[in-house]
Amino acid sequence: MLTILSILIGVLTVYSSLRLTSDFSRQTQRTRAVRSSLVVLVISAGLGGMHLLGRRGLTGFTTEGRSLLISLFLYMLTLAGILYLFLRMRMILGEREQLKELAYRDTLTGLLNKNGMDHFWDHCKMSEQLAVLYLDLNRFKSINDTLGHHTGDLLLEAVGTSLQQFTCKGKRHIFRVGGDEFVIIAKRYSRKEAEQLALKVLERITRTYKLESHELFVSASVGITISQGRIDPKQLLQEADSAMYNAKQLGSGRYAVYKQESRIPSVKLLSSSRAQ
Repeated sequence: MLTILSILIGVLTVYSSLRLTSDFSRQTQRTRAVRSSLVVLVISAGLGGMHLLGRRGLTGFTTEGRSLLISLFLYMLTLAGILYLFLRMRMILGEREQLKELAYRDTLTGLLNKNGMDHFWDHCKMSEQLAVLYLDLNRFKSINDTLGHHTGDLLLEAVGTSLQQFTCKGKRHIFRVGGDEFVIIAKRYSRKEAEQLALKVLERITRTYKLESHELFVSASVGITISQGRIDPKQLLQEADSAMYNAKQLGSGRYAVYKQESRIPSVKLLSSSRAQ
């Protein structure tokens, strides 16, 4: 009877742990912390209860050797079962995290993708000040059409590697949102800081790339907008995209800042040596 109770405790412990960790990646950081604490408590209580029942079962059969061995075997079997299920649960959670990483990452550049951006907006504070930089490579379509998609992919991979250095956990997030379009979202950035970031990005991206047998000079254009009050993701992306389009129209190596008041982008040149 005690052995059956131990098994029931083990099953209940695993079931409760799985319920607490369901949709774990979609929860807020505070909720995940609370649920993790509850999982630890549930598993500790389950193992503790099984241990007490097992000891009681063992002390009840000290006069009969055969009964003692059976009770000991079932007790150890129950413990082994719950430990196996616990390890299996950890493996399942690890696989979930890997799937989440694959779902949110662009396989070519290693940057966050559109799913990652949606996840960012879902967990972003609506009143937080953000700087949104929309980056587009110049002449990419021509390169892709002339030299082939393989060369285009190599170029995107190289650009993605260059952009990775600007990632800062909790402060700057970089996404690939289209073929040659990238978005950088920086938290708590002023206009001046956003412009400085744009300059650094352009200086890093605008250069000659050696891609197998090809040497290609590639430049970029950047559009900037700063959030004002409550965040509207769609509007911010449209404003940054509009500013980027205006920068592209005036030549390579430029960035444009979207003016909220007049709704007219102001354009600046990276440097005379770059804009060629």
